[in-house]
Amino acid sequence: MSLSDTIFSIAQNLLSQWGYTGVFLLMTLEGATLPVPSEIVLPLTGFLVYQGRFEFWAAVAAATLGSLVGTCVDFGIGYYLGRPAVLRYGRKIRLSERHLMIAEGWFARHGSVAVLLARFVPLLRTLIAFPAGVAKMKIGRFLAFSTIGIVIWDIILIYLGVLAGQNYSSIINSLDATLPLVGYATLGGVVLALLFLARKSPRRNDPDPGHLTT
Repeated sequence: MSLSDTIFSIAQNLLSQWGYTGVFLLMTLEGATLPVPSEIVLPLTGFLVYQGRFEFWAAVAAATLGSLVGTCVDFGIGYYLGRPAVLRYGRKIRLSERHLMIAEGWFARHGSVAVLLARFVPLLRTLIAFPAGVAKMKIGRFLAFSTIGIVIWDIILIYLGVLAGQNYSSIINSLDATLPLVGYATLGGVVLALLFLARKSPRRNDPDPGHLTT
């Protein structure tokens, strides 16, 4: 089972059993830059909204509050402990210095607005809290920009989950019709690649019979 499948199963079970608390907890983890992608959690939440198990705006509120708590953890690490502590924390959650440098580059180019803009870029949407904290950005401004971006992101992805639920049958039928074609196309591509490699590979020259000695 892949990591994505594992996360999906855990998220599904937690949301089913814990309801809005599950949404809050998962998004808190995601906000703290732990490997809980909102791209899985939020559409799944929207699907449960479609099923009538959640109310749309209550789900958005739970997700937003969770993300804000998580992102404040990251912001606090940068603000109070500095960049070395951010790097130590990053190593524990498998984030490299390169990831942090990308977020720092965004913050350097766009300033405080980067906190808003980055909320629409996977991974960077949570990492941006670290350089904001290290730069001692005003907490009120950080929360304002974060809230705007997080709310918009949550609404979009949860609504996509609702749409997926509404069109579930047509999506499945489309996949049933498309997947065989994809399989044939993939097989054809493999065959063409093998033929291309066969033509490009150097051929071994047979020895000239005239040069053979007895």
